[in-house]
Amino acid sequence: GSYIDDSWIAVLALAVLGVSYLLSRRLLVTVFIAAIVVGMTAVSIVPRPALAHSGDNEVLAELDTVRDRGMLTNYRDLEVAIVDLDATHQVQFGGLGADESTRFEVGSLTKAMTGLVISDAVERGEIRMDVPISTYLPELAGARAGTVTLQELVTHTAGYAPFGPTALSRGFWAAPVGRNFFSTELTELISEVRDGTLDTRGNYLYSSLGASAAGMAVASAIGVSYPDLMRTRLFEPLGMMSTAVENDANAVEGGWSKSGLPVEPWVLGADAPSGGVVSTASDLAKLAAALLEGTAPGMAALDPTTPAGQSDTSIGVFWHSSTSATGQVTTWHTGQTGGYSTYFGIDRDARTAAILLSDVSNPAISDIGIHLLAERNSK
Repeated sequence: GSYIDDSWIAVLALAVLGVSYLLSRRLLVTVFIAAIVVGMTAVSIVPRPALAHSGDNEVLAELDTVRDRGMLTNYRDLEVAIVDLDATHQVQFGGLGADESTRFEVGSLTKAMTGLVISDAVERGEIRMDVPISTYLPELAGARAGTVTLQELVTHTAGYAPFGPTALSRGFWAAPVGRNFFSTELTELISEVRDGTLDTRGNYLYSSLGASAAGMAVASAIGVSYPDLMRTRLFEPLGMMSTAVENDANAVEGGWSKSGLPVEPWVLGADAPSGGVVSTASDLAKLAAALLEGTAPGMAALDPTTPAGQSDTSIGVFWHSSTSATGQVTTWHTGQTGGYSTYFGIDRDARTAAILLSDVSNPAISDIGIHLLAERNSK
């Protein structure tokens, strides 16, 4: 989802209007001054692609093509990984202002990673997808929200709200100034979930709240913390040693909103299963290769089971699968925090993948990723 709405522009405009009016007491002068200040500020801080570049010349040439198409507007640092298991060079990197070892927040790609661990736990016989979530989170016993199953949660059909009301209320004042408005304690997450009405149960409604509950439920069932669950079941087995659940604000540098507002790192606490992982292009390429080879833990997570709101898209265990007009099937997930955005897409038939990481929260990163994957498959 899109979390930073860049309403700081409106806040700045109101502030300048107020000060200007107090100083001049003339409405036209006030509006004129406000328009100039806000306009100059917005133009001066809008993100622009970094000039420094590194990596494979073929990937950099593809980025040049993307730039020529006008698709790199409102970006700063950007790193790309292309995986092609049938190519001479199976993994290629290219970046603007970043390289394959640069850490980024991956946002909701965390959900897809969590989905792999959930499917792996099912294969181990540790959890079941068809029992009420209160089985693993007993604090939800007696609540309507406790009756939903993991299967409903991982397909976004449980009826949980996209976000909890507390996070939304904090975001009202924190988002416009680039502050983290999550850092949820487990008790707060449980409270947010218990109050849910499940009005949309049975229909696809993308829910970060539901993903957080699913991840914490599985960690509880296995008897470990969520960060340790991800580390021991996914990151370490695949050699993703620069990937972790973000426990403090020092894990990455702050990112940027699409209009250039500095945004502090997001430490999500109990909401980590919905978007709290930091990673690198190098590590995500390892994940993509393992998925394409079929050797990653919890491979069943990629198999679609449920319609996902669009006729060409369905969902497995948090992983979406979409079929293009040409018949190309892409298994994918995106990610967006206040200051970062991510695209991760694989074509299991072509044995290719495209991964993009940016330090700007820009949902259009998906367009670049889809383009790069299609270009690779056309060669």
